[in-house]
Parts: sequence; C-alpha cells; structure tokens
Amino acid sequence: AGAGAGSAQRGAIPPFSPAISYAPSTSSTSKSSAKVRLVECGPVMGSGPRMFGGARPGGAAAHHLGFAMTPAGQRVPVMSSTAQHLPNRERDKHRVETTLGLAEFGDASTEFYANCSGLLPVALGYDRIVYGDHGPYVEFSPHQICWSTFSIFVEKPEASFFDECWTADGVTMLYSQKRCVTNKPNPPSGAWSVQNNRPEGYANYLVGRYYLSCEVGTIA
Repeated sequence: AGAGAGSAQRGAIPPFSPAISYAPSTSSTSKSSAKVRLVECGPVMGSGPRMFGGARPGGAAAHHLGFAMTPAGQRVPVMSSTAQHLPNRERDKHRVETTLGLAEFGDASTEFYANCSGLLPVALGYDRIVYGDHGPYVEFSPHQICWSTFSIFVEKPEASFFDECWTADGVTMLYSQKRCVTNKPNPPSGAWSVQNNRPEGYANYLVGRYYLSCEVGTIA
C-alpha cells in the first residue's frame, strides 16, 4: 500500500494490537444499527474534527470527505468514491465487485479470511475498498482485525510508508500505514500499477489504517 525502504526488524505484534474474539452477528442486527448511507457515501464514521477514519479533514482524508444534509436537516460527513472514473480504477472496481462481491463502502459484518494461509480469520467488518493506481486494497480499522492471525510484526524505518504484519506462515501480509502517499503521484511497480500522475497522490491510504490486497488469491 505504499513504498518503504531499509532493513526490517521482526518481533511480536505491538501492544496496541490486541487479539480479538468476535461474536457472530445477524443481518437483521446490522440493518437495524446501520447509519445513514447516501449514494457513493459510506456510513457515518463519528463526529467532530476527526470524522473520516480518525483522520483530520485537512489531511489525506479531505480528498474524499464531504458533507450532505439529511431530510431532517442533519449535516453528516460522507465519503466519495476513490475510483474517480479513472479507467484502471473502474476496471479494478468491476473485478472486485464481480469476483468478491464487495461494495466500495464497508460494513460491520463482512468476514474476511486469508485465502493462502489456511483460511485463517483476518477481520470482521471493513471501512472501504481503496481504489488507487497500485490496485485495490481493503481498508480496515484496528478494532476490526483478528490480531491473533498476524503474529509477526515488521517495523520498517521511520521514513517508510508502512510497517508489515504477517501471518505465522509468512504468506499473507497486512500493511500498517504510517505515512500518506500524497507526495507520490505514481505508484511503485506491481501487477495492477498504472502511472496516472495524480497530484493528490496515487492512492488515498490513511495513517493508522490497515490494508490488505483485495484479490481472490489473497482474501476469501
């Protein structure tokens, strides 16, 4: 979900990443507790100055954060699509929706499993799918992740854009984003990489969020 450099140090998962057990949820419960959803907008992520994934509106989140009025006159934050009608991103969006059945904006009940790591549980719920020029990635908040699955933590140098969380078999990696890529108009090389020279950066990754490749070979 970004580009990093330098050597890595392996150790236990950080203290702020607890192992979590999830109780099953029903579709009726999810529907009754859902927040307001508008066209191309996600559920309300909170209120106040930190409304979009915990990021301040003036940061990378501002590129896809807006406001709308409900019929009752309530002003709510809403998210816009990261596909932005770019051919490569629309291609990826179509692939994700047809092969994985995932909507761009997330929910609290979708279950994710590591396809190449014995179908270990990855997360319950997700924030959104980020469509950038390095391919599609599922965005998770820390509380959604099953941390017992990612027992290996690789802390990369401070200048890197992300740290790495690995399954014990060393096959499935979760990106821990620690810097935005707003200063990178083009992505590193990759299977789905396209050079679009985006002034806002090649993808809308947020600091403090976790990313996993959104492909059938990675998740189920």
